[in-house]
Amino acid sequence: MAIPDDIIERVRLSSDIVSVVREYLPDLKRAGRNWKACCPFHNEKTPSFMVSPEKSIFRCFGCGAAGDVFKFVMLTENLSWIESVKKLAKKAGIEIKETNEDVVKVSEKTKLFEILESSAKFYHRHLLESPLAKTARQYLEKRGINQETVKKFQLGYAPRGLLIQSALKKGYTSEDLSKAGVITKTERGTFFEYMSERVVFPIFDVQGRVIAFGGRTLTDQNPKYLNTPETIVYSKSSNLYGLFQTLPELRKERKIIVLEGYMDVVIPHQFGISGAVASLGTSFTHNHAKLIARYADSVTLLFDADDAGRTATQRALEILVEDGIQCSVSSLPEGVDADEYLNEKGKEEFLKLVEKSSKSAIDFMIERLSAAIKRNVPETKAKAVSALLDFAARSGNSIVQREWIKSISQSVNVDEEAVWREFKKKQHFKKGSYGVEKSIDVPLKESRRSLSLEEKLLKVILFDKNLMKLLSDDVFEDARCAKVYGLMVSGAGDADILNALGKEDADWFSALTMDETEYDNAEESLRVILKDVETAKLKRKRQVLEKEILLMTEGKIANDGKKIAEYKKLTILLKGSGK
Repeated sequence: MAIPDDIIERVRLSSDIVSVVREYLPDLKRAGRNWKACCPFHNEKTPSFMVSPEKSIFRCFGCGAAGDVFKFVMLTENLSWIESVKKLAKKAGIEIKETNEDVVKVSEKTKLFEILESSAKFYHRHLLESPLAKTARQYLEKRGINQETVKKFQLGYAPRGLLIQSALKKGYTSEDLSKAGVITKTERGTFFEYMSERVVFPIFDVQGRVIAFGGRTLTDQNPKYLNTPETIVYSKSSNLYGLFQTLPELRKERKIIVLEGYMDVVIPHQFGISGAVASLGTSFTHNHAKLIARYADSVTLLFDADDAGRTATQRALEILVEDGIQCSVSSLPEGVDADEYLNEKGKEEFLKLVEKSSKSAIDFMIERLSAAIKRNVPETKAKAVSALLDFAARSGNSIVQREWIKSISQSVNVDEEAVWREFKKKQHFKKGSYGVEKSIDVPLKESRRSLSLEEKLLKVILFDKNLMKLLSDDVFEDARCAKVYGLMVSGAGDADILNALGKEDADWFSALTMDETEYDNAEESLRVILKDVETAKLKRKRQVLEKEILLMTEGKIANDGKKIAEYKKLTILLKGSGK
């Protein structure tokens, strides 16, 4: 059984979203129809966190966090959905009884955490005591890792097949171990232990719970490094290796260094360098940025100096800049890892190198495009400037943009005003306005992708739902637009629609419905867009007929007078529409 819908709705209606958010964000201020504050989920100076009392939802246009009042409490207090509902219900004086379904979910997660914690202890004990781990101990010693660091990170070793035997004796099943991500079933029907014959790096969440493992082979097996798969308690795009171990230092000095590998994190910690973390075998993501923003005010990227490392650095910078996080780039000599440099040169030299090689985000991008800039060919230089301006546009801070454009103009030796004109031109074309909208200046991340005609149509009826009566049932061909429209027709509110969508579609919808576009005349805007939507449909229909008629003229299919007549009719109609 689940919580009855009517109880959930009672709790939602009793929990005014503005009042709830203001308890956590006292600086929440009215901004037109909505309320605005700096986002609690990422670091920003210009407020981009919006709350709509009318729609009963929130949305951050910086980091993309969005949802209803339950989701806000979940994210703010790191609660599960049911815990969030319970908390708000208690405050509203509404009784909720926990159901069997929810107990099962909590119980399953608890079991997985127990398996993962037990596995980590098993691997750690074998590294410290087992004769089978002699090669692993020699490897770690060779890499310069001492016993204190081994214990701090609970490093381990996985003897082949022994974990499965140990876990089965404790009463766990092979299905339990598979759900925890420590084993997998092979095509032959046998079970394979992911960490087998590897040095093991337990991965912790910010609460200090073991959620997964990474392993480094000691044999010639590939890949050299391997992570256990994602599970219901582990998402690699939402966790950072080493973050839990550095939390005490981050409370004193809110600075993070993002590196590439396990050893790159472990050795800096051993040398007393705080804030060292790494992504877990995946590209840097917005979820990583959000996680960092909770604990740090600035980030230094220290990736490999090869082409792959520079590409990874650029991608991470784009995300950090979009999320309003202060960031810089440092570099080590090519072919040298952080742990190698520290073991050879020591902490002081390492920190000197990080500081000396530090570049701002825009300086890194300018250097990355320096070859194109130095060619001094106008067209090549223009392309480089265009790429740099696209990067500058990722920042929602106008002061940062102004300083970066100054740096760009100096680097390419082009008048600053000319660069500004190009930047403003880009911004103008990205708006794609119909001329009847007045967009409020909000750093909307999704605005970098221009809206389709159907999305613009949907945005107008989200602004004024009374206009739905002017639309036919089949007006939307785009699947997610049609789904949202169907929910609107059935009477669902914005919060209900948000909860009915998957994560990606919910992110898209929240950006669309919370965009603060105002319309001089919403009905006129709708009629203009609707006309373009219908014209686009006619064009697609004519294109299909055009292909068939071409086959007719080539004698590949029989002539069809009706289709030819329809094609001519569509051509006349489209000429009349100016298309």
